[in-house]
Formats: sequence, structure tokens, C-alpha cells
Amino acid sequence: MGAHRGARVYVHIQTREDAQNAPSPFTTFSLFYDGQLVTHEILLEKKFDKILADKV
Repeated sequence: MGAHRGARVYVHIQTREDAQNAPSPFTTFSLFYDGQLVTHEILLEKKFDKILADKV
């Protein structure tokens, strides 16, 4: 996605316990940056790039 590079962590939630222990109640589309919840929206590439550009 875009020209941004960096560590990406994908967490595959497989059980109810995984979901209950997730860092956000919006587990499906959560985006975190530096440990902070940025959004829980479904992101298109353009919006994802804008969010990262604002953060970097």
C-alpha cells in the first residue's frame, strides 16, 4: 500500500477468547499506530496512505 514502509502486525483472531483479549472492541478493522487506536473503519488505500502521512 502506497510508499509507506514499516512494521505491520496482523493478528488473526480465531477464538472468542482472542476477541475478548483484543486491544480494541472493534477487532475486525482496527488500525493502531504506536500503540494508539487510530480508526476502526474499513480503509481504502488512499485513506490509509493519508492517515500514515499525517502520523509520520
